[in-house]
Amino acid sequence: MFKYTLVPTGFFSPADAHKILSEAVRLSEKDKVNYQELPHFKAVLVYALSEEGKAPVIAGLLDKVSSIAGEVKVAACFDAAALHLVIVSGEKLLAANSFPAADPVTAEYFIFAALKQFRIDPQAVTVSLAKPASREMMKDLILYCKGVKVL
Repeated sequence: MFKYTLVPTGFFSPADAHKILSEAVRLSEKDKVNYQELPHFKAVLVYALSEEGKAPVIAGLLDKVSSIAGEVKVAACFDAAALHLVIVSGEKLLAANSFPAADPVTAEYFIFAALKQFRIDPQAVTVSLAKPASREMMKDLILYCKGVKVL
């Protein structure tokens, strides 16, 4: 399960981070809550640290998406268990979500479904991957998108 949520900056107080996250996801007693300010999106990412003390994958994508060129920016990471996806149009954050995906076909489905939801033509965007995907997935993405690159 992915334990994070985005909160508009105006509604966030560091003292309320645990309460905010517990209202969005089920927390265990050992979950440690942290947050990351995202001033360029006027939002705060509130999350539970992993057992290794790491921030969720989506935090890294939210950091990297600003460095991607173009009007519509798509950053993704597929780790054989989930697809983590961030979509930005101009300066507006459209989506930041994680989806259970045990295989590349399911991950591709979520990418294309999210693009369709926001009426974004896949042939007009380059998908930026946080790490290389399988050859098959790269071929599929290149077939339907303007391009694919690794961040």
